Amino acid sequence: MNIFYKSSLLLATLLLVACNTSDNKKGDGLSNTNDGSVKEIATLTDQEFLINGHSFSDDLKTVYLHKLDNKVPVIIDSVTVSNKQFKFKGTIANPDYYSLSSNLSNKRFKLLVDASVIDVFLNETIENSSSYSSTPIQKEYATYAKKMYGFRNKGVDLYYNLKGDFSSANISKLKKDRSKLFTESGQYTAEHITANPQTYFSALLIRDNIETYDKTKMRGFYNNLTPELKNLAFVKAIDAVLIEKETVISKPTPAKTTTTVVAKTAPSEEYRPKAYSVKGKNQYGETMSLNSIPRGKVVLLDFWASWCGPCRATNPDLVQLYNKYNEDGLEIMSVSMDKGIQEWMNAINTDNLTWQYHVLDKNKTIAFRYGVESIPYKILIDKKGNIASDKISGRKLEARIKQLLAE
Repeated sequence: MNIFYKSSLLLATLLLVACNTSDNKKGDGLSNTNDGSVKEIATLTDQEFLINGHSFSDDLKTVYLHKLDNKVPVIIDSVTVSNKQFKFKGTIANPDYYSLSSNLSNKRFKLLVDASVIDVFLNETIENSSSYSSTPIQKEYATYAKKMYGFRNKGVDLYYNLKGDFSSANISKLKKDRSKLFTESGQYTAEHITANPQTYFSALLIRDNIETYDKTKMRGFYNNLTPELKNLAFVKAIDAVLIEKETVISKPTPAKTTTTVVAKTAPSEEYRPKAYSVKGKNQYGETMSLNSIPRGKVVLLDFWASWCGPCRATNPDLVQLYNKYNEDGLEIMSVSMDKGIQEWMNAINTDNLTWQYHVLDKNKTIAFRYGVESIPYKILIDKKGNIASDKISGRKLEARIKQLLAE
């Protein structure tokens, strides 16, 4: 359990806590510095950004800039670190999220990029780095992120307080406490959106939480936005999604001589990379692979371990999802990073993981292929064998499963 007690994982909106193999320490992820590179500000145009990077590690040699393309992070630029400093400069039409990774780790540090000078301070864990910029949207983002980091750190404490005792009673209490924390963070996000209907950042929060709240609440968020925000392309897309959610197609009673055919709308085109092969031995010594699962199934690939407290805490949720959607076409393949077979088997039995697809990945070859460095880590694979969602959890997980099953 030493690995578990030294680890924590930065997540997006709920920021669930994960088991990590590197030395991470808690923090608010923010910098209060006012070091804003005044000389560079004067050289920027209205649509240019400058990321001034600072590293605390001599081993940091290369930094990569990522942008989401159809929900998949794509490297769009890279720079060499010199004297522990690096820079990215480019143009951006509207503020949006980017991320940074490095030669030290494929973990990514998420940051908001707008037309400004942004100071980034990368530490060795990358994901718990910090950034600072003086524009209004950056200050709003910093205030929001600091609060969300607070929820994250409370989650870390919940796991620390278990002190290695993962009894059924403790896991049950942990699940309740985590659910309460999840609710509180969701309430804070909703309050922020409601209090700031005129800001671009609130529109981003609505976009990023489209599956978090029910359609009535989301419609209220959207309706309160200013006309200027509603004219933005991505906000119009939010409205389109809400209209689709609100549209209930009633099947009419056909006349005796008339047959009514309702055409099924095909899902919008979305780039999805092919899932990498998964192959290994199950708890009975039999070879299991993704190809063992019949085609046409939605597959939840779950990376976990018996020693991982957060994994064990979320296993009851997995069991519920499996029981609820298995008959509709959901299969779960659990990939364990346990070293010992007995501990692995005991956890499978104790947590009632009754699905048949289990693989032991003690050398982490499968995890490496999927870029998994911390657990729990969940990936959704669609009916065609393509990666539909990466690093997904919480309410978004079930919502995405339902979407994929409906395709």
